[in-house]
Amino acid sequence: MDNQEQQKLRNLGAVYTPPAFARLLTAWGITDPRDKVLDIGVGEGECTLAAFHRLVQLGASPRAAQRQIYGAEIYKPAYDKFTESAAMAGLKFPNVYSADFFDVEFPLVDSIAGNLPFVRRSLIDNVDAIRQSVFSDDELLNKAEVSKLSDLYIYCLLRGISYLKEGGKLSVITSDSWLNAKYGVSFKRYLKANFKIESLISLDRQIFDAEVKPVLMFATKKSPTRGPRNIHFIRVKNGLPAESLLHVINNLGKPKPDVEVTTVKSHDLTPQSPWALNFKSPDLCEELSSHDLMTPMANIAQTCIGVQTLAKNFFVITPAQAQAWQIEAEYLSPLAHSPKNFTAPSIENGAEPDFFLFYCSKHKEELYGTNALRYIEAGETTIVPVRGKGITVVGYHKKQRINEENRPFWYDLRSRLERRGRAEILIPRLIYRTFRILWNKAAFVPGELFIEFIPSAEPRIDVEVYLAVLSSSVTEVMLRANSQLYGGGTYNVSPGDIGNIPILNVTLLSGQQRQALRDAFRSYLVDPDRNRSLIDRAVYDALGYNLAMRKKVIAALNDLVALTTTAKAATPSTELTPNHK
Repeated sequence: MDNQEQQKLRNLGAVYTPPAFARLLTAWGITDPRDKVLDIGVGEGECTLAAFHRLVQLGASPRAAQRQIYGAEIYKPAYDKFTESAAMAGLKFPNVYSADFFDVEFPLVDSIAGNLPFVRRSLIDNVDAIRQSVFSDDELLNKAEVSKLSDLYIYCLLRGISYLKEGGKLSVITSDSWLNAKYGVSFKRYLKANFKIESLISLDRQIFDAEVKPVLMFATKKSPTRGPRNIHFIRVKNGLPAESLLHVINNLGKPKPDVEVTTVKSHDLTPQSPWALNFKSPDLCEELSSHDLMTPMANIAQTCIGVQTLAKNFFVITPAQAQAWQIEAEYLSPLAHSPKNFTAPSIENGAEPDFFLFYCSKHKEELYGTNALRYIEAGETTIVPVRGKGITVVGYHKKQRINEENRPFWYDLRSRLERRGRAEILIPRLIYRTFRILWNKAAFVPGELFIEFIPSAEPRIDVEVYLAVLSSSVTEVMLRANSQLYGGGTYNVSPGDIGNIPILNVTLLSGQQRQALRDAFRSYLVDPDRNRSLIDRAVYDALGYNLAMRKKVIAALNDLVALTTTAKAATPSTELTPNHK
């Protein structure tokens, strides 16, 4: 398969379902031989074939079973592979079409099963047409106020749900991002109002070759009702076969090794809360959050994402590129591009940067004769791909998102950065196995993979006290537990939600407690092994935690860290090449 075809598959969200999981979904969702079934993500037909065998197992005739299954597959090679597999088994499914799912009308069905396509919102070309298809005829959905920031699988699921009968079963695999993301708020509100969510299952192991982390959802469509409903959050820590998961779902009262079940009453789950927290040490997080000395981060500091260039290939420059272009030093500023570029917890004055930010606020007329102007002009003639759209524009200044920023000049990041300043404390947005807060002593420009932490002006407290609290195991647990976990094992801290994450409130501590934190951080800073036991001890002492509670924190942290893996390398990007004349 060539690169163009691979990119097309990614844009379509093609991640195919392992047969065992297709059997699991259909075994739970199909309960009667007369059930009509909608396969919401046909792909190469695993769920369609599993649904057929399930119907036959329940007593349907093979001929009837083939006609009771509906679906559509937009990617022709996948559809052809499905029909070929079906033909080899002597089967033909007249109601499964080679078509766009959003263009096909289906009858009301008793069961929806499938693995939903995952396409990020930035890669959806026709989002307005898709929204029209989803919302036009469904009054309930029109009231759902689904965010335009939603990824494709949300729209697929909502359109499929519109064909599900009351009392019908929903058993699907989705990305788990809706559990935490802001765009998931309206979706969770809709689910709570119209479904009895039976179980949500998170698997520690990867089951797909994809960066997304899946969640399995099992729910029954209900009319809006009152009264408590239990939602079971099931985390499977080992390699438990998919065939065994149905037994887990149906026997929640019987503990199974390496399976954790957290049962939450529906009315205790607000749409605004991060539901994925219920898979990650929820009891400990609740205990930590409820301590009198813990407070949401926003109460003691401002937080904001680092600079978003909207054109990294132009603005982010290596020292070698800067030398090749001979860009004048006044138009370059050291950049903290990624947490991976730093192995120490501080960026010392005089540190050599791995990257520079192109840093110019002058009009072109003022730049006459400079290499900075030559670099800008090259950027205006470079062919630039528009992310996810399959098109190109000539020049970075033609990118729509850059124009929407209303910068003084398209290449001027400097003016805004000079106004807002540079934070001394940087929190990584992406957390791998290693967790490290950065003390930005050298005032590097923070890139978008960092969240700037700016303590409140009053009361004035030494930066090292904040650095100690943020570097502690308690804060790491809270950050990991409240973050989105990617399929590859990377925790993504949301800049929009980080202010809600509780941390130790240093403004309530005594002078002696702050001094202990300050001293502990200074020891950590010079320790070649980066042992933070003194920091943890100072935090635990301030919180009054005994040995048992300290062990619970470390056990939870070890568990959360164990979920991570080495991140995949980024795809090489196009760079500007100097034209020596």
